[in-house]
Amino acid sequence: MPIQAGTIRRPRMTSGKKGVWLFAVVALSLLALDLWTKHEAVARLGHEGAEYQVWEGVFSFRLVYNPGMMWGMAQDVPRFVWVAIRGGVLIALFWLYLTMQPRSWLAEVAFGFVAAGAMGNIYDNLFFVDAAGRHAGEVRDFLHFYWFEFPTFNVADACICVGAPLLLCVLWNHDRRKAEHAATAKPPAA
Repeated sequence: MPIQAGTIRRPRMTSGKKGVWLFAVVALSLLALDLWTKHEAVARLGHEGAEYQVWEGVFSFRLVYNPGMMWGMAQDVPRFVWVAIRGGVLIALFWLYLTMQPRSWLAEVAFGFVAAGAMGNIYDNLFFVDAAGRHAGEVRDFLHFYWFEFPTFNVADACICVGAPLLLCVLWNHDRRKAEHAATAKPPAA
């Protein structure tokens, strides 16, 4: 049976304060989870390279300090460059958030995920130094999967990896709906 126009449910739009609250709760909850898990990884594992097997051959907690970008890319780039790039992305994200109207609840969640990820890694770049005074400005990574040899990552990285594609889908749908609305809108009376 073919799908008829109007049978697919569109995400509900959030209104004003409700939407901002949803965004804030998602972003701040995930940021808190990221910072807490990084703290626990450093406190419990102790030193870089330390590892705790959760599921042998599949998953472990392995402490790695990453001076570069996600998954250890571009480690030779100076820290201030990463702070500037991440800060610029965060500013652009908030500008996009404020200018995109109306927003669906899915958009609020997607923006929250990406903002939490960016803020978590910026925090490490600006404020993290381990107890021995080393690894200043390096991002704490500790989640490691073996069964497909994925690079070690953290909750902030996971938030970005989930939120960014979701946000792209939301933005594509938003632009498509704006174009549909513009095409069906009546021209102003002369």
